[in-house]
Parts: sequence; C-alpha cells; structure tokens
Amino acid sequence: MSFWVALDTVTVDSGGLEFKKGLAPFGDKWYQPKTLSGKPLGTANMKGTPITSIFQTFKLSRDRYEIISWDLEPGDVYAFHAMTVHGAGGNLRFDVRRRGYTVRYCGDDAVYDTRKGTQGHLRSESHRDGDQLDSDQYPLFWER
Repeated sequence: MSFWVALDTVTVDSGGLEFKKGLAPFGDKWYQPKTLSGKPLGTANMKGTPITSIFQTFKLSRDRYEIISWDLEPGDVYAFHAMTVHGAGGNLRFDVRRRGYTVRYCGDDAVYDTRKGTQGHLRSESHRDGDQLDSDQYPLFWER
C-alpha cells in the first residue's frame, strides 16, 4: 500500500499525482521505469511488452482511459495500491512548491528481492533474497 502525504497545496499543474482508474492497466503491457541516463530500472522479470512512458501512453490515449486526480491541501493523503498505474508531471507553477512524503507498506508475506535494477536506496547489506522484511531498514509496523 502506498501513501503520498501533501506537505504543500498540490494540483495537477503543480505536479499532483494522476491515476488510471480501474484494473488491468494495459493488458499484457507493463510500465518499465528508467533512470535519468535511460537504463531500465527494476521489474526485470515481468512478462509482456514494456511501456517506457506511462504518461506518453496517457497523453496519446486519454480518450481510452479514465484518468483521475484530486487537489490536495497540506496533510491530505493519496492512499493507493502500489501497482495502480500512477505518476505526476513536473511542477508547472513557479510560484508554488510541490512537496510530499511517501510511505509504502507491505504484507507479512513480502520478502526481500534483489532484482536487477532495484533502486539503490532499497538495497540492504543485511538482507538476502527471500528474507522477511523486519529490520531497521524495513521495520515491522504492526503485528497481528
């Protein structure tokens, strides 16, 4: 589960998140994020056809997909499944800041996985593939 907390007033013009409404985003296609240098980032074992620009796809197909967004005030939160197709454009407003804080939670069945392309800040020297996420880096938030 992902949570994005607004620290400033946020609109689509200032870089607010947009979401594709519904499930099964693009059939057998999936989003392939890239680093600033253009190298693929994560999701190396996905099947199907990668889409390298979700928002280019949205731009070209807005009539085919329902794209939703909400303006937020400081303290408001977007809460959504991490696999929901989502993203944000740049802040087009030079008179306002767009700051937010993101937190992600996962179930007790989630394990550490060092797929090729995993973002550096998610790597852990103390975890091995298959280890449960219960450490200083991945703290247990709630126990049943």
